[in-house]
Amino acid sequence: MYGMWFLENGVVVFVKQTIMAMVIGSIIIVFLLFPQAVSDSAKEGLLMWFQIVLPSLLPFSIVSSVIMGLGLTERITGVVAPVLQRVFGITRSGCYAVVVGMLSGYPLGAATTAELYRGQRICKEEAQYILTFCNNASPMFLTEFIGVSCMGLHKPLIVLILVYIAGWIGSVIDRGRRHIMRSLGLENSWSAEFAGRKQEKPYAGNVINVLDESILHSFVILTKVGGYIILFSILAGIVQQMCPFAPEYKAGIVSALEITTGAVLLSSTIPGISGQVLLVAFCAFGGLSSVAQTASVISETDLSTGKYVIAKIRQGIIAGILYWLCSTHLSF
Repeated sequence: MYGMWFLENGVVVFVKQTIMAMVIGSIIIVFLLFPQAVSDSAKEGLLMWFQIVLPSLLPFSIVSSVIMGLGLTERITGVVAPVLQRVFGITRSGCYAVVVGMLSGYPLGAATTAELYRGQRICKEEAQYILTFCNNASPMFLTEFIGVSCMGLHKPLIVLILVYIAGWIGSVIDRGRRHIMRSLGLENSWSAEFAGRKQEKPYAGNVINVLDESILHSFVILTKVGGYIILFSILAGIVQQMCPFAPEYKAGIVSALEITTGAVLLSSTIPGISGQVLLVAFCAFGGLSSVAQTASVISETDLSTGKYVIAKIRQGIIAGILYWLCSTHLSF
């Protein structure tokens, strides 16, 4: 029996390694066949990271890390915590991750959630739940770039509102499922699961040490983010170069890979409400680049990337439906 289990396990590992080797080999071959497209796309990804992502996220990441390092998260969220607790059904400690996620962009919401979970401030179930709605594109990206530049809306705030509402609806669905599971005795409440939660205490050490650690931690995270942005920009460039599909399908594939490049393509190839609905849906999903960034920042925990992806797909579908419904009755 054990011999059969080891044999089956070995076959599965061999198949996974073979598939991975074939995928990597294929990517290398494509890189060699389209060197100019790879080079140009890498430059675009690097400039996007250096000129847009790094300046906007680095200060916020450093400040957020300092706040957590000094043990000030609950004081910072003191005013909004009662509202967030009621709206999302989370603990007071979890409110900080939601605030960071709403004010910043990928993947700081996920990174903050992972930090709170590693620090035993929130339990695994709450961390997984918060991930489903706190990790979105930044407000400036959704309103200025998507709403104004790509969609030409006079009221671009609607994009931000619908993406957030879609995340909230997803949280309501998850809470309903959890309520049913608790009523059947299949799950415990968060308070019961994590009665031993560590209480936040103000940091009594050297503030400079906290600042140094926060700067280093932020650069590590954002350097990884830059790597993923460059990688997926290259993949998006290759899709545009070699895929024999119609421009509309190319725009959809690129948007699923990297939303910044994909948004420009979608807005130029699929005009009207159809293109806008798809654009809002892809923005709520975030693209595989943001999924990879999120997977990277939660890799040191046992949080599930698969559950996160399912939740983001759901959020994208809900956001697209909401925009379609609103566009039939309202003028943006």
